[in-house]
Amino acid sequence: MKEKTLYEILEVSENASPEIIEKAYKTLAKKYHPDLQEEANKSRAEAMMKKINEAYDVLGNEEKRKAYNAELEAKREQEEFERQSTQGFQGYNGNMQYQNGNYANYSNSNANNQNANYNYEKGRLKYEKKLQAEELKQRQKMQDNLNKEYQNAYENYLRSLGYKIKHKWTKENTRDLLITIGILIVVFAILWFIPPTHNWLVNFYESNVILKTIVDIAVAIVTGIFKGIWEFITGLFK
Repeated sequence: MKEKTLYEILEVSENASPEIIEKAYKTLAKKYHPDLQEEANKSRAEAMMKKINEAYDVLGNEEKRKAYNAELEAKREQEEFERQSTQGFQGYNGNMQYQNGNYANYSNSNANNQNANYNYEKGRLKYEKKLQAEELKQRQKMQDNLNKEYQNAYENYLRSLGYKIKHKWTKENTRDLLITIGILIVVFAILWFIPPTHNWLVNFYESNVILKTIVDIAVAIVTGIFKGIWEFITGLFK
């Protein structure tokens, strides 16, 4: 089954104005909104609503729409090229006949044609594979962005209804936290070795009792951990 274009999802023509696209989106969003559906139809409505949001996110943005139109045009040109190539080879193979009763010449000609066809198909498949990989990469990137925007919009909608949204802690969150901590450590180290900021940090530390207490406790804990690790390691070699 041929995949629908974003225009077909919003049920508008490819020449539709921004106003028509917006109107079509609002009409379909109201028609398929999950909260307005019966329980049996909610799953289908949610899937349809996601497609509608993704389509409007692209077609409702002038720059994204231009990029999508270019991608759509390139895809159609590729399909037309493949169709004409297939027809050309079919017509050529259908017209091949024995000439002058010379089977040897025909066999050589047939072998050459098959070799040419093989080389052409090999090159075409290689090009298609590269094109599909690049297209898949771009579509995946676009899909990830659309999913993120849809998720944010849906969460904001739930928050407007009074719901509290909790996110599961992921590896990406841990990575981002470690990167942030690393950056802060580097920035602090740079400031520490610059005389003006070094003196300011020392004075601020000495004059702030709460900060001094927290830092002293943290330093004591880290020092104790490293001391314990060092004693454990040296004990292994005694």
